Formats: sequence, C-alpha cells, structure tokens
Amino acid sequence: MALPVRRLAIPILMLVVAGALIARARLGLDLGDGTHAVELAMRLARGDQPFRDEMNLQVLGAWPAVPFVWGWLHVVGVSGVVLASRVFFVVLTLAVAALAWRAVARSLGRLTSGVAAVAAVVPTAYNLQLVGYNTTPALLYLVAASSAVGAIARGSLPETPETAAGASGAAEMSGRPQSAVRWAVLGGAAAVLGAVSHPVTAPAGAALLLLSLGWSRGRVRAGLTAGAAGAALVVAGLAGWLWGLDHVRETLAFTADYQGERVDRLTRLEAWLAYLGGELTHPAVLVALGLGVAAAVALWRRSVVAGPLLLAAVALTAAHGLTRDAAAATFSVGSWLSPVLALVLTLVLLPAAIVTAALLRGAALRLLTIGAAPTVIGAPVIAAFTSSSPTWGAVGACLAPAVFAVTASALTGLTRLRAPVTRAPAAPRVSSRHVTGWTAAGVGAVVLVALVASHTATSFRDGPLGRLDTAAPQGAYAGLLTTDRRAAEVGVAQAALRSCATAGSSVLAIGYPAAYLMGDVRSATPVTWLGDFGPSTSHVVQWLDERQVVPDCVVRPAGWWRAGGGASAPAGDPLRAWVEARYSPSASTSTLVVLRRNAG
Repeated sequence: MALPVRRLAIPILMLVVAGALIARARLGLDLGDGTHAVELAMRLARGDQPFRDEMNLQVLGAWPAVPFVWGWLHVVGVSGVVLASRVFFVVLTLAVAALAWRAVARSLGRLTSGVAAVAAVVPTAYNLQLVGYNTTPALLYLVAASSAVGAIARGSLPETPETAAGASGAAEMSGRPQSAVRWAVLGGAAAVLGAVSHPVTAPAGAALLLLSLGWSRGRVRAGLTAGAAGAALVVAGLAGWLWGLDHVRETLAFTADYQGERVDRLTRLEAWLAYLGGELTHPAVLVALGLGVAAAVALWRRSVVAGPLLLAAVALTAAHGLTRDAAAATFSVGSWLSPVLALVLTLVLLPAAIVTAALLRGAALRLLTIGAAPTVIGAPVIAAFTSSSPTWGAVGACLAPAVFAVTASALTGLTRLRAPVTRAPAAPRVSSRHVTGWTAAGVGAVVLVALVASHTATSFRDGPLGRLDTAAPQGAYAGLLTTDRRAAEVGVAQAALRSCATAGSSVLAIGYPAAYLMGDVRSATPVTWLGDFGPSTSHVVQWLDERQVVPDCVVRPAGWWRAGGGASAPAGDPLRAWVEARYSPSASTSTLVVLRRNAG
C-alpha cells in the first residue's frame, strides 16, 4: 500500500521546521526586547492588568502567552521561563500555520498553501521567537485573512474550474454553510484582536476586515460582522469595567508625553523608506526584481520558463540577503533579518502573484487582496511609530498575511497556469506539469530555507552565531546559549540584585528592564520598560503615590543620574527625585546600580 505522500508532506514539513526553530530557540540572550516580552506575559500571568497596573500599550500583545506562562510559573517557577516561552511560541506559530493551511487548502492546493503558511510564520520582528506586540498581530492577521478567504470559498461554488477542487470538493464546500459561518466568525474576531494587540496596526486590521466584508455576502458577511462585533464588545467591556476608562486615558496621556520628546513620525517613516529603498536598489536585488517581472510575463503567456525564472529570482534574493552584512548600533548583523528578507522576497514574488490572481480570480484574487492589505497599510504606519532601527524589521508585526498570500498565489500560478509543450515534432508530447511542479517546489523550498536561515543567522542584540556557546546562568535564562561576556554579565547582575532582593521582593527597574528576570521578584512599576522619560515620569510618581507603593529595591543603569543638570536632573525628572529621597546604594556593577529602600 503506497504511503499518502501528498497528504503527509505538509505535516512532515511543519515538524521539520518546528525542530529547526526549537533548536534556534536556545540561541541568544538579549536584555531588551526579548526579555521585555516575557516579563509582560509574566506580569499578566501574576494577575496584573493592562492600563491599571501596566501603563504601556505593548502589554496588550502578551495575552496569548498568559495561560502557558501562568502554568509554567506555578509548576516550575521562574527558572527557564525565557526558553520555555520561546518554545511555546514555535508551537503557537505552527498551529496558526496549520489553521491558515486548512482554511484555504481546498481552494489553492494542499502543497502550495501549506508551504506558504509555514513560510509566513517564520519571519518575526527582531528575529525574536516570543509572543508579544510585535508577533501577536502578525499571527492574528494571518488567521483573519486565511479564515475570511476560506469562509468565502466554503460559502459559494467555485467560480472557475481552476479554483475548484473537483466536483466532489465543490459539492462538499457548497454543502457546508455552517462551516463557512464558523470560519467567518473566526476571521472577524481575529482581525479585531490583532488590532487590539498592537493598536498602531489598527488601520491594517480595519483594511483587512473591510476588504473581507466587501468580498463576502450573505451568511459569510454576517459571520464576519458578528465575529468582529463580538470581539470588539469583549474588549470594550474589559476597558470599561475591568481596566477602567480613567486608567486607559492616563496611559494614553503618559504615552503621548514621553513619545512627544522623541523623533517625529515623519522622520522615522523617511528613515525606513530610505533603508528599504537602499536595499531594493542594490544591483543583485534589481536583477532579482527584473527576473520576477519576467517570470510574471511568462506566467501570463503560460510559458514553461516562468518557473525557472522565478526560481532564479528568489535564489538570487536569498543569496544576497543571507550575505548582506550590516550594522545596527554596536551589534553586528550577519544577514538581513528574517522580516527584511521576507519583505523583499514578497516583492520579488508579487508580479507572479498578481498575474495568478488576474487569470485564476476566485480564491487567489481574494487572498491576494485581503492578505496584502494589512502589510501595505500597516508597514508604513509601524515604521512611523517604532523607535527601532529599520534594520531590525519592526514591520514584521503585520507581514505574515502578505507573505502567505503572495507566496501561495505565486506557487499556485506555477502549478496551474501551464500549457503542454513538445520537445520535437517527432517526440511524444510532454506535459509542462513536471517542469512547473519541480520549479514550484524549488521556489517554495528556497523561500522557506532562506527565511529559516535568516532567522537563525542573527540573534537579536547578542554575539555572532559562532560565539553563542556558553550556557546562561541558572534562573530565568537557564537553557539559553550566549557569549561568555553576556553570561558573565547576567551572573554579576543576579548577584547584585541579591544584595537587596530576596524571593518575592518588589523591584522598580529604570532603564534596565532585565532586572525583573534577574531573580524571583515582583514588578512594582507602572511601566516594565521605563526609559529616560524626563518630566513625563510625573505619571510614574503619581502611580506610586496613589497606591502607596515603595518598592524594596530600585535598579538603574550605572551611567544614569550622574551629577549635573539636564532633563535627568532631579528638577527635571520627578522619578529621580522620588528615588533619591528614599533609597541608598546597595551594590553596583559596570552596567547597573542596585538601590535599597532606606529604613524608616
């Protein structure tokens, strides 16, 4: 009995990619964004609430990890929570990929949609494998786009033979209206929750939902509306009765105060466009883009050369991206980060995807328009709001649906838009199916392997891959591999914190968010990642005074609050004045200072 190779191919692929990403999860230890994401989930898992306890909108993206982190803290404790959170993220992303695959497999093909779904969940902002405001919306928009397209397909007969799965498949799809409604409800809810998880991406979520409603009709449209309305009502209820509207307003006011002193949004957008434009105008990328256009023209003519041209285009892009050295701050970057490579690969594949959508229409056209919209609208908005360098790929927060839609459409075009060819007048007729099948597999393989390689090549704010060979100290970072220097830094920081804090002590960290993972301590702050916010820290002091909170320990960077004037002087920084009146030094290292609360 022959094995069902086609049915098992995508599940096997998911297991292989899961193994690679779980192995990748051990690599690297950063004390910034990667630590912050875990701490936000821990804070919610311990019972704190957004706005009321954490005055940072980024906490809204942590909610999918809360049940897992809660269980880990109760069963294991703080030890190894960072590695465990990374592994959980891998499992979550592959589950999302499986859901997206199932949603559209009947319309676009099992293999092509499966490869595209796996490729879509690999790239993450900063190459971080953690649930947070940079990853949650990407996954939810992928769920929303695929579910909406799947619901529309199940709620109507296929428009063309190319989009049908055969007579039996069409009958099954048209005979399952309840299934179509369930997919629609899921899609509508996911679009709203994606926007809530990272409010900056709300325009992207709105565009996705509006396009989905425009393409749908009848029960499917009602399901999308019900799902979106239900999710919105739940969030509104939480804001009104649990978090408190006053706390929401205070958080927004605080955010506006400290953000107002940073670089303006137009300058940030211009910096991102300049970076992207510079990468796209590199000779190798220009050639790849040209090959992508040539492949699209050949696909329009149903020529057998479309596949080889597209394969050459993605191979050239991958080779260039994986060898593209760059620098961000003081950290070396061995290649494009995965979201940057994914964005460029998507642009290379886009012409072929457009041709496929134009010729096949149906599900291919719906997926391309619905999936691409969140990225087209969301990427510039995120670029305008983020404070990070364009090199780190913060736009990955809304990239997944476009990667999925464009990759799936392009691969579908290669496998369905073909014509028979002959080798010679006297030779037997040979179908181009074999040529296009192998080249489609090659394109999908190159895209997927390149993204996994890019995701592994650079560990965010840690040393080069070859130097990540030292085990992190016991505690929250246990199980990770980092550099000798970073491992020693963490060990020294843990010892410094122990000079003041014991298990369960309350800590206020200023400019050093990793302090909350240097021991089994509790957050005593309205913002887990407090920066040098100057006068706007009056909101923090107000929060502490209203709650009568005086943390056991304060941790700050060693280079902060030196004698002198400026915005960080006590007169210009209410939080500094508040701390210096109540705390004295307990221990210090080359990177941080630990302060103990004065007696009395």
